[in-house]
Amino acid sequence: MASSRQSAESAGSSGVTRGSLWRRHAARPVTVALGVLTALAVWTVSELVFGVDVRQPAFGTGVPQDLTAGAIVVASVAAGLAAWLALVLLERFTRHARAAWVALASFVLAASLGAPLSGGGIDGGSRLVLVSLHLTVGALLIVLLVRTSRPARWATPRRDR
Repeated sequence: MASSRQSAESAGSSGVTRGSLWRRHAARPVTVALGVLTALAVWTVSELVFGVDVRQPAFGTGVPQDLTAGAIVVASVAAGLAAWLALVLLERFTRHARAAWVALASFVLAASLGAPLSGGGIDGGSRLVLVSLHLTVGALLIVLLVRTSRPARWATPRRDR
């Protein structure tokens, strides 16, 4: 234990070992993939086990549409990549990227619930599944991506201009 701490401290001024960089860079795409698989699992269980015909709500003059696996994959990948990008940008430009990212991601997750809770033409079962999809993917992305970010003490200070 002490030798691994010493090797991390002697790895350079950034204090990052080669293994931790690899884990971070490998963990982020895996997290996005897990978000997609989790969303597909929630949708499949709701459709096949509970018999809920999941539909997307209608907005304006539109009509509700069936929720397909393709739409779930696209939405989950888009959410995962946006979350990853936000974390990378916060790590690049702020000292407390973890805290800022958790706050931002939590706000975006709460705001995203507006879509399944509003709109018309769908039943309560569809709304429940849609909210479950948002919460499941959002929570997974928040919990797993924040673990890949360095704590504030590892952040490089901004230079005075």
